[in-house]
Amino acid sequence: RFVLNEVQRQFAMPAPGGTLVEQYLSYTYPYSFFERLADIRAEVQRRGVRGVVHYVQSFCFRQIEDILLREEVGLPVLTLEGDAPGPLDGRTRIRIEAFVEMLRGR
Repeated sequence: RFVLNEVQRQFAMPAPGGTLVEQYLSYTYPYSFFERLADIRAEVQRRGVRGVVHYVQSFCFRQIEDILLREEVGLPVLTLEGDAPGPLDGRTRIRIEAFVEMLRGR
């Protein structure tokens, strides 16, 4: 079950109304990894998430963020790297299927 796509949150203006200046002051992107991590932790707890699929853009990936995510969230994490939207390749499909099976067995 899909429960959170953080990307839309990153580009949101969560305080509609008010002046344009007020909206831009509450604009959420860009924000630091640690602020993203706090949002992810809150949503994981609120939604009862059992595992995290961490999708990162190819060649823009910082491994330290993946390590910190794994340590801080305290749940199984599957990190996938992609270059462009499109059909899943066989390797990625197998990795997702194995991750889901592992979560079902917990």
